[in-house]
Amino acid sequence: MGGIVQYRQQLDQPGGLYPVQIIQDEKSVALLQECGPKFYTQSGCIACHQQSVTSLAVAAARQHGLAVDEKTAREQVHVTVLFGKTFRERFMERGDQPMSSPPSVGYITLGLAAENYPPDETTDALLVEMAGRQQTDGSWMAFSHRPPLEYSRIASTALAIRAMQLYGPPGLKAQFGERSQRARQWLMANEAATNHDQAFRLLGLNWAGADKKQIEAQSDALLKSQRADGGWSQHPSMDSDAFATGLTLYALHVGGNLPSSQEACQRGVEYLLRTQLADGSWHVKTRSFPFQTYFESGFPHGHDQWISASATGFAAVALINALP
Repeated sequence: MGGIVQYRQQLDQPGGLYPVQIIQDEKSVALLQECGPKFYTQSGCIACHQQSVTSLAVAAARQHGLAVDEKTAREQVHVTVLFGKTFRERFMERGDQPMSSPPSVGYITLGLAAENYPPDETTDALLVEMAGRQQTDGSWMAFSHRPPLEYSRIASTALAIRAMQLYGPPGLKAQFGERSQRARQWLMANEAATNHDQAFRLLGLNWAGADKKQIEAQSDALLKSQRADGGWSQHPSMDSDAFATGLTLYALHVGGNLPSSQEACQRGVEYLLRTQLADGSWHVKTRSFPFQTYFESGFPHGHDQWISASATGFAAVALINALP
C-alpha cells in the first residue's frame, strides 16, 4: 500500500511499530486546529469547513492516540455553542439565518457529537427550527447554492436525519422518528447524480435504518465510480480530488461499514497519501460562486482555502480510520 506500509519506531513503546503516515495525519490535524480559531476571529462566524469537519478529524485522531491540541478543541466547541446561543431566540421565532440551514445543522451536530457535547436548550431550539423546514415530500433543502458543502437536497436530507438522531429533544422523539421515516422514503426514491450525493445517500440510508440490501447497493454504486488513480471526483466531468475521495472513504466506512482493508478503500488511501502536501494539507479548487469578502484564515491555498480545509478534514479522517 505504498506509504501506508512504511513504519517508524514508536517512541513511547520501544520495539513497537507505527505507520509513518501518522506524522502527516498529525500535521493535518494541527493545521486544521490552528486555522479554526483564526477563521472565527476574522469572520465572527463558525463554519462547517473550519470547526465542524475539524472536530471530526480531531475526534478520530484522539481515538487513535494521535496528538491533539485539547485546549483548542474545547475552545472551538465553546465558540460553536456560543454562536448558536446568540441565535436561539431567532430559532424559536423561525427566523431565517444561515446557521439553521439543514447542511449547517447537520455538520454542526456531527462536530458537537464527535466532541461528546451534550444536548441543551440551544441544540433543542436549533433542531426544532430545522425539523420544521422539512418539505412535504420528506426532504430538506439547503438555503444557498455553495457546492459542495451546501447545495444538495440529498445531503441536506441525510444530514437532517443524523442531526435529529444526535440532538432531537426526547419529548419529540415520536415526531422526529416519523420525519426520519419520511426522509428515508424520499432518499430511497431519489437517485444520486454526483459523487457527493452518492456518498450522502449512503450515509443517509444507513442513518435512517434502511434495508441492508439497499445500503449494499448504494455502497456498490459508490465503489463503481472510483477512478483509475484510486480517487473519486466531485463530478463526472472533474478529476479526482481529496474532498471527494475523503468524503467517499468516510461514507464507505460509516455508512457502508466497509473495512479499510477492502481493496478499493486501500486504493483510495494510496491516492490520498500520494496527493497530500508536506504541510499536511490537500489543495482542492473551489467551484462555489464567491459571495463573502475574501480574507485569510491561515489555511494554505488562497481563494481555495475553505474547500481545501474541508478536503483536508475528510481526507485526514479517512487516513486516520485506515490506521491499525
